[in-house]
Amino acid sequence: MTSQSQSSKSYVKAFSPGSATLFFIPNRYNDALKKGSQGVAICIESGMTTRIEPSEELEVRFNGIPLDKSIQEEVAKRLKFKGKIYSTSELPPSSGFGLSAAAALTTIAAIKGNYTRIGEIYKMAHQIEIKKGTGLGDVQSQISGGLHIRIKGGSFPYSITDRILVKDTELLVLPFKKKVPTGEIISSESIVKKIIKNGKESLKEFIKRPTLENGLNIGRKFAVDSELVSPNSLKILEDLDKIPSSVSLIGDSIISIYNDEAYEILRKYGNPIITKISRTGLTIY
Repeated sequence: MTSQSQSSKSYVKAFSPGSATLFFIPNRYNDALKKGSQGVAICIESGMTTRIEPSEELEVRFNGIPLDKSIQEEVAKRLKFKGKIYSTSELPPSSGFGLSAAAALTTIAAIKGNYTRIGEIYKMAHQIEIKKGTGLGDVQSQISGGLHIRIKGGSFPYSITDRILVKDTELLVLPFKKKVPTGEIISSESIVKKIIKNGKESLKEFIKRPTLENGLNIGRKFAVDSELVSPNSLKILEDLDKIPSSVSLIGDSIISIYNDEAYEILRKYGNPIITKISRTGLTIY
């Protein structure tokens, strides 16, 4: 391994929670460190773990499958790292749970090592995310963890995140591969205008009552009003009826409060994952 920090570190793993954005307001900055979004998101214990090992050659795998031109590889090149990078997750990629951001965060954290300032990791991961057009706020959310408001979007030192205290809560997620990349959606001026208008109204309503249930209900309305829900996911949300639930943006995956009724409904459409609100953000061990 060629990275200077490798020889002195004693751990080999980093973890990032998955991130479900309920509603958001993209900003208009061109500077990658200032570009991002306000909004409300839930980080979940289902996320990504990345392990690194010494090796003469760079090797990247996700759930055992070799990857080419991955975010992990880009991080490795930036940090002049050679070795094995193995990432795992029970969530599928491109399902709207921030796995691109998680890949950047966990790979940077695992390579850079113990006692690294989190601001360094934050900035690099956010810049990669913005450059690739894979998200506008997942890095900010996954740094924080839990249920939170992105008061000001962007990266360190420009962002402001307000985490909300919430008791241990079980959730259900039903992942679907999203049809349209985030970058394509947020490049449409007409869609962005609608998202900004609806996002501002959603944030105003959520701040009046910042609960998990209210966030999910507001998120559902935001997604429907902003036309960010596919017919398939809309049908599932209608079946869930009064159970607090929404989609993880920008994507079609369902996120819901856990109860037996919700589980049985989601089983009709796929294999729901039982998880919880995360207690931490990015972590090394």
